[in-house]
Amino acid sequence: MAKQITWERALVRTGFLFEKEGDALLFHYENHQNLQLLERMLKDLGVADCWQMMRFVPREPEVDEEAFLQAFHANRRSREDFPGEVDAILLHSLDPYIAGIVRWCTAIGIPTAMSCDGHGRRHASLYFQKGDEQYPVMLESCLSLLSGGKWQFKYQYQSAAGHFLMRLSQQEMRERGSVPGGERTYEQTWLLDVAEALQDHQNLLGEVVRSMKTVISNQSR
Repeated sequence: MAKQITWERALVRTGFLFEKEGDALLFHYENHQNLQLLERMLKDLGVADCWQMMRFVPREPEVDEEAFLQAFHANRRSREDFPGEVDAILLHSLDPYIAGIVRWCTAIGIPTAMSCDGHGRRHASLYFQKGDEQYPVMLESCLSLLSGGKWQFKYQYQSAAGHFLMRLSQQEMRERGSVPGGERTYEQTWLLDVAEALQDHQNLLGEVVRSMKTVISNQSR
């Protein structure tokens, strides 16, 4: 069954920058390449007539999320990461299911270097610049805070890379006879939930990340 979600959620979950004004979605702070991606997507989704001058006024409040993601994937123009400031992130270079995570991680102060959404076959991964081994620790703390310990960013000690996973709930462990700390079967769409949570709580998480950076800086003196 098709999953219908609001256009706002679909855009947040894939990393687009916009502001809401009444029934309109405004993209004045989005970069040119991402606007081109969005225009191509809207054409594929049959709503190109709802777009004008960086302003989108959808005829219907909701969109089929699977169709939205397919349009994102079909209209990508690159397969390489281009890290940078939050307003410079190029969504067309990112995998659909991790694009939002990359952008909102950058927004809270955890810039990435490379990424992969796992393509439905393996865990999604993030890689950071050499010397940024503190970022996996910070991301793990943010995910734990958002989920009460259910979401994880698993990494090796002093490694500038890691992957996303979700712990089994106690009920799931009882049902499956799993040991504590067991891992849930991979669900790619969960990554979109992570992106949405990062964006929804970016002010709080930004403060958390800044505090952790201060502590790390003081410890290194």
